[in-house]
Amino acid sequence: MPGTHVNIVTHKNVEAVTEYTVSLPLWQRVPTRTETGERAFDFMIIVRRLNKLEPIKQKSVLDNIYSILSQYSEVILLADLNLKINLLWISHLPRPNLSFEITSSIIDAYPLARLISHRSDCN
Repeated sequence: MPGTHVNIVTHKNVEAVTEYTVSLPLWQRVPTRTETGERAFDFMIIVRRLNKLEPIKQKSVLDNIYSILSQYSEVILLADLNLKINLLWISHLPRPNLSFEITSSIIDAYPLARLISHRSDCN
């Protein structure tokens, strides 16, 4: 399964995506607590048909998503894009409405994206 996961953003360490790698399962990598002990919050976005796009278009969409996530680098703990299943997982610091704000920006950039799961106690 090489080439299925793209780690896009890690908290306070935003770097360009340079390679696709297979890493530990998501459940082993997702942070559950912040550095101060608060519960981390997460949500999922389905990015429909992203893995079916032509490589040039796919790169453009990925660059746009990366740019959006980079704007939130101080509050995002982990962003993981699984291109095989078109799933973007984002874990973040607990901030009201943050998941909807990030999702709205991503949908503006890629209208086929949809929020599919979030924790309502943080919104």
